[in-house]
Amino acid sequence: MDRAFSQIAVLGLLGVQAADVRRMLVYVVCLVLATAVHEFAHAYAADRLGDPTPGREGRLTLNPLAHADPIGTIALPLFAGLTRAPLFGWGRPVNTQPRYYSRKISMRGGMALVAFAGPLSNVLQALLVALLAWGMVAGGISPEAHASVFGVLGLFFIMNITLAVLNLLPVHPLDGGKVLAWLLPSRAQAVDDFLAKWGWAILLALLLSPALGILFEPVLLLAYKTMALIDGRWLTAYAGLLGR
Repeated sequence: MDRAFSQIAVLGLLGVQAADVRRMLVYVVCLVLATAVHEFAHAYAADRLGDPTPGREGRLTLNPLAHADPIGTIALPLFAGLTRAPLFGWGRPVNTQPRYYSRKISMRGGMALVAFAGPLSNVLQALLVALLAWGMVAGGISPEAHASVFGVLGLFFIMNITLAVLNLLPVHPLDGGKVLAWLLPSRAQAVDDFLAKWGWAILLALLLSPALGILFEPVLLLAYKTMALIDGRWLTAYAGLLGR
């Protein structure tokens, strides 16, 4: 009892409110679930192409603990939830060895398919959440009366759309880098080599500049319009969860 009171007191001294703690926990849970499905999709695609590595390493599972990264899945969402900073994170990458891939497809094509499976899973998760929200509204469940539930669904919806678009940016080490490498003609190999060498710097520059926000603006606008089309109160519940 004393320890719990001391922890609450420390949070109070840091200016952390109960709503911040709740938002922090929701951030973490949503990101853990979204990234678990994302990484499982990578593992499943590689396994279907003939690579036994994900199975040997225990990644052919939807168990979130198998895919969580201490920094990207836990620490950063905790920080974002407490400070209201932009949500950013990642799961533990799935190891895959393209030499095992089926010879029915090129090695580069196989790498692109495995890479694309992750963002595709986020798109599917977002669609399922949108259908669930629509079904609940159609069934007479009010977003206003169940604001907490719809707020969490809204966060999970936006998070998956964000993860899908972010991971499809055509730079390494993101999934989009492997997809671009497959699309580029052989004479453009120098482009892929450059992105493989400097992709991390390009990504860091995007994260630290307004460019990423500008890129995501139309994507998020479309997502918000979709939520409003299903029910404007869903968007209100989502904004309420974020404290806006």
